Amino acid sequence: MVFQQRLEQAQKQILTQAMLQSLHCLQMPSLELREFLHEAALSNPLLEVEDAPHDGPRPETMEAAPETDLPIERREQLIWEGGGGLSDFTSCLTRPQTFSEYLDAQLGQSAPLDGRMLALSRYLVGCLNSAGYLDCELHELAQEMDVTEQELEQALFAVQALDPPGVGARSLSECLLLQLAQGREFTEVNIHMIRFGLPLLGEGDYAGLAKLLDVSPGEARRAGDVVRALNPIPSRGFCSARGTALIAPEAVIRRAGDGLVIEMNEGAVPRVSLNREYCALVGDPGCQEAQLYLKEKLAEAKNLLNNMESRHETLFRLLCALVREQEGYFLRREDLLPMTMEQMAQRLSLNVSTISRAVKDKYVQFDGRIFPLRKLFSTALPTGGSAEAARSRLRRFVEAEAPDRPLSDEALAQALSGVGFSLSRRTVAKYRGELSIPPASQRRKRI
Repeated sequence: MVFQQRLEQAQKQILTQAMLQSLHCLQMPSLELREFLHEAALSNPLLEVEDAPHDGPRPETMEAAPETDLPIERREQLIWEGGGGLSDFTSCLTRPQTFSEYLDAQLGQSAPLDGRMLALSRYLVGCLNSAGYLDCELHELAQEMDVTEQELEQALFAVQALDPPGVGARSLSECLLLQLAQGREFTEVNIHMIRFGLPLLGEGDYAGLAKLLDVSPGEARRAGDVVRALNPIPSRGFCSARGTALIAPEAVIRRAGDGLVIEMNEGAVPRVSLNREYCALVGDPGCQEAQLYLKEKLAEAKNLLNNMESRHETLFRLLCALVREQEGYFLRREDLLPMTMEQMAQRLSLNVSTISRAVKDKYVQFDGRIFPLRKLFSTALPTGGSAEAARSRLRRFVEAEAPDRPLSDEALAQALSGVGFSLSRRTVAKYRGELSIPPASQRRKRI
């Protein structure tokens, strides 16, 4: 091998703290952003943060964020139900440590990372959903940050090496395999079970698993016990499933004649401004010793103001486009039209991951109801209509069924076909699981 030294000129985007803060501000919901702004004001005397008079919609006490981010179907979720789970070990803290803070604290300590790789790893930590999974495509994130996909792969490897095991996985199977690889049960049978046998394990079909794995029923059961001992939710222990959280809507959508009006919830986010008294000291000959400090803090404060304005503009543009697209849903209670985040990103000339961050953990209020912004996105079905509309019809059919004669998945598929949704029985079972609706045998009630 011959080593050569050469000069090469290349243009790369530098990951600055300002860029990361801009992404962080967009991703945070309003109540979390409020806390972040007050902490920023404590470390920057040139920044003034004042809670706005709260005359808008009040925060609602809601159950902890639903596990819509978790890539587990209902039948697979049964694998870990009733298993006791992990306790919320942060409940004893005055201010519970967030999952992202726990991961950030480990970065740079478990393995030597240069400044660029450390910044990319922290960027990926900020992209994780509430369950601890990475649900954005790496090539899309690479385009947004103007880095190579290989660099992000290295950063993701560093994130997946953190505690708890399974963090940074892109699917349920990858999450479980990452955990399995750290123990003595990393065997061919268990790997095959995770890759192909989770649906059968969720249904308790050990005979089918034995056939699938080509092992005895006893070995299939032992493999099932190994999988059940794994944790499908890496963030569990930081977010108690029984806890409650305050949800403040980012905006209120109101009817106005024959149209709709969007009112941003200004009261949910504090007012941020510059402290005129301290700003006046910048350039003052009498404060020569503090000039470097004042200029640095002034730049930080102005950057935060720009980030807040950018966040507001992005959310408002997104809401306007969504309301315009789903006008029939709001005004006439029609089914949601198919609309993916990728389509919305193209419409607004934004990156898909930017849309994903703007939607994450954000809520809107309409007709007295608060619902997640993510609900307004839905994939298109091959036969027409949106997946969200099909789920809505499925729920209505189940609610209207006779208690002593519940509809089977096949009957539900036929009923959906009659209203324009041609779905297979397997797809109906999948949607039913996503809606947490048990099978017909468990819904039957004696009258």
